[in-house]
Amino acid sequence: MFCIVATVLAAMTSCGTARRLEQLPTEEEELTQRWAGKEYSDIVQGYGEPDRVTSDGKDGSLLIYEDFATVMETEKSLVFDDNYTTTVREKRSYTHFFLDQEGFCYLVKTNRYVPGTAREKARDRIFLTTVGTAFAVVIGIPIVAMISHSR
Repeated sequence: MFCIVATVLAAMTSCGTARRLEQLPTEEEELTQRWAGKEYSDIVQGYGEPDRVTSDGKDGSLLIYEDFATVMETEKSLVFDDNYTTTVREKRSYTHFFLDQEGFCYLVKTNRYVPGTAREKARDRIFLTTVGTAFAVVIGIPIVAMISHSR
């Protein structure tokens, strides 16, 4: 009985938290909220000089911050024991700040990991809740079994 109750509680907690996660702003939306209305000088103070500056297509400008990394992936053949395939590719990480014609930020786009966002904190809570519930179930089963056997 304890297992059923614990499983139902874990499922309810995880589903509710996952639904709340979907309602939170995305990392890009949160970055846009954080930087909206900031000027070029504020962005440079936070990120340094951009790698490139180009037009945003709307009489404004686009500040481009980007990094390139060479990534090597090696896979072992499923057929031949000593046969490996190595793939080398270049990975591009970017953050784009869109500035209007007056020089104020109105949009941020990125594919980088953004620490400290509300979504990251919610994902951490989901993980901890799931682990905590699983731990309670694993520990609770032997305790309930011991109590029921002692009667």
